[in-house]
This record gives sequence, structure tokens and C-alpha cells, in this order.
Amino acid sequence: MTSVAADYDHMEIQQQQQQQQQYSSDIVNNRWDADEWDNENSSARLFERSRIKALADEREAVQKKTFTKWVNSHLARVSCRITDLYMDLRDGRMLIKLLEVLSGERLKKNATVL
Repeated sequence: MTSVAADYDHMEIQQQQQQQQQYSSDIVNNRWDADEWDNENSSARLFERSRIKALADEREAVQKKTFTKWVNSHLARVSCRITDLYMDLRDGRMLIKLLEVLSGERLKKNATVL
């Protein structure tokens, strides 16, 4: 009886090993071709990068518009307005007016002009 049980256990172990080998073989055979994977992966990466860039650009535009509205809401007190945040604040004149409005103080004009 013991040898029958041992034989049965041995057969069961062999079956499990064969199933494991078959499973491992199936995994190797079902993998994508390396070139196909690289092409799809690079397309996915390209799409992801372009999407991230588009979202970053959109976010920057929204922030620029929001800050421009905020600046204009304060400059309205002195009857001034900007249309392009970067261009209109570049020379510093509107920026000085904004600082005067925010601080409530008159800033001295510097004689040195760059």
C-alpha cells in the first residue's frame, strides 16, 4: 500500500512539473515580438509626452490669463490696464503702478533709466 501511495505521489509531482514547464513555455511564446513592442512603446511614449506638453501649455495659458485679470482688477483703481502680462510688465512702469496700488504708497522715481 505504501508503494502505491508513493507511486501516486511521484506521478502527481511529475504532472505538476510538466504543467509548470508548459506554463513557462507558454509565457515565453506569448510575448510580443521585440520590434513590435518597441514601436508601440515609443508611440505611447511620444503620445504621453505630447499630451503632457499640451497640458502644461494649457495650464500656463490659464495662469497667465488669471494673473492678468488679477493685475487689471488692481490697476483699475488708477485707470490702467494691461493686455499682455509679459509685454506690459516688461519695462517696469506698470509693475511700479501695481506696486503702488498694492502698497498704498507712492514710489520714488529713479533717475537712472536702463
